[in-house]
Amino acid sequence: MTKNGKQSGYWTVNGEAISGNLKGGILMLVSGAGFTLYLLMNKILSADLHPIVLAIARAFFGIVFALPFVLRSGLSSLSTRRPWMLVGRSLCGTIGFTLAIISVSDLYSMTLAQFNAISFTRPLFVTILAALLLGETVGRHRWMAVLMGFIGVIIMVLPGLNLYGGTSPSPQGQVDFSIATALGSAFFLAAAIVMVKFLTAELKPMVLLFYANLFSTILLVPFAIAYWSDIPVNLWGAIILMCLFGFLSQLCFISAMSAGDASFLSPFDYLRLPMSAVADFAVYRLVPGLNVWFGAIIIVGSTLYISWRERRRRQV
Repeated sequence: MTKNGKQSGYWTVNGEAISGNLKGGILMLVSGAGFTLYLLMNKILSADLHPIVLAIARAFFGIVFALPFVLRSGLSSLSTRRPWMLVGRSLCGTIGFTLAIISVSDLYSMTLAQFNAISFTRPLFVTILAALLLGETVGRHRWMAVLMGFIGVIIMVLPGLNLYGGTSPSPQGQVDFSIATALGSAFFLAAAIVMVKFLTAELKPMVLLFYANLFSTILLVPFAIAYWSDIPVNLWGAIILMCLFGFLSQLCFISAMSAGDASFLSPFDYLRLPMSAVADFAVYRLVPGLNVWFGAIIIVGSTLYISWRERRRRQV
């Protein structure tokens, strides 16, 4: 199929078409870099603003950024036969990304690398929720992979093993609530992913983003009022830039998944870990300890194995 003389689903470089997987891989790299910058700016801004204020800013500006795409598609694209499913997905997504902002905020000592490693548990939670809510059959091999993934989390967060190079923001071995909030973020985002399976058949990804940010803004208003503080004028530019990084990261991720094969692109998502480690060192002079890398390897390995087993099951 062609469009304007070009094969749809392809980019061209010097007149030569590149595959959807290569396009998707490039977009995944951009998404990872954007997400790293988004989290870093959250962490920096949280020294002056409460994470809830940053969360509602992200949601509100998400509406602003998504609105032109929705209007171009027409208002009819907003219609849905599953409004309550959409609300549920938005609720889980709101809790998920808000807990993510809280986890990396100045309130706690969690580094970006730690958070990203723990965020890789989302496929593990998706497997559990798919079995419980969707009635999906999960064999013993996948259950063992889920168990190994959570063992990886334990290795990362055990007291006395949470070691860093450079100057640590908290005493070595300290475990705070950021571990719980990071795991909570992974769980609720996994629940949102499961519900998206019911919604993508009738709603475009950009429409889902618009609805998600709209409901998030509404849900966060009472909390934002409770934690609101005057925002210095000089911070507004940084806040808008942070929200833009978050939005572009989402957009690139969705575009990547629509351009290439999910099984090929999934490993690219794990590049967020070295990206965040570089950001930790560049800004805070922190280097993740061996336990963080070892735990992350176990988590990544278990999620890749689950993806492989799922792909093999579908091919049978």
